[in-house]
Amino acid sequence: MSYPALMDGAPKSLDGRRVIVTGGSSGIGEAIARSCVEAGASVGLLARRVEPLAALADELGAAWRSADVADLTAATTAVQELAEALGGVDGLINNAGRMDLGSPTATNPEVWRAAFEVNVMGLLATTHAAVPYLRRSAHPNLINMSSMSGRRVASVDGGVYASTKFAVHALGDALRMELQPDGIAVTTVSPGFVRTNLADDADDEHRRQWQHSVAERGIDPEVIGEVVRPLLTLPTGVCPVEYALTATAQLPG
Repeated sequence: MSYPALMDGAPKSLDGRRVIVTGGSSGIGEAIARSCVEAGASVGLLARRVEPLAALADELGAAWRSADVADLTAATTAVQELAEALGGVDGLINNAGRMDLGSPTATNPEVWRAAFEVNVMGLLATTHAAVPYLRRSAHPNLINMSSMSGRRVASVDGGVYASTKFAVHALGDALRMELQPDGIAVTTVSPGFVRTNLADDADDEHRRQWQHSVAERGIDPEVIGEVVRPLLTLPTGVCPVEYALTATAQLPG
């Protein structure tokens, strides 16, 4: 399925740009990677699952490394190796994430830990590894994928997930202040429901509820790819703070 560019009616070139996408083997990450490659970028993919990651990288002609971003050492090494393979980094898309549903007091504490390790600590690790390369880029962009749940808590069952995404928003603000002198644009992208397999690690009941909601009211991942690409093409020195979007079918919740 093809969507028109969302910012000025025509796709802008990313020729010569080098972009790393975490969580890049499927869903939103795959859509972003495809959109960037179509615009001429060289892409590095980072994700846990080797088979879909290798297959997508082969199809797109992308570099790839398999790592769990919750393993901070492995995540750091993977970003550094991808940066060297690409000859530098102009854009880092922090897309890796997980969603565990259930009320805060009813879920296992290990679930809380896993959510923060991936969604917050993993983002910090990949960012920390990429920033030295971004500082040497002529067009540096750091894009953190958050959620509408990072702007409000929609339900008790999404409370822990939302708290990690509130943290992503806070880190985006702090990173924007820190990296502004280096000319690095830091943008938070906050989608509502998107048709992905994000809830695959949830228990059966919550997974069914999520998949039912998303199937009826979610937007396609390709839309997110078309949102992210033009953010990477804006003039150097321009920093979109946040791009929040949701399907009309999901509003107003």
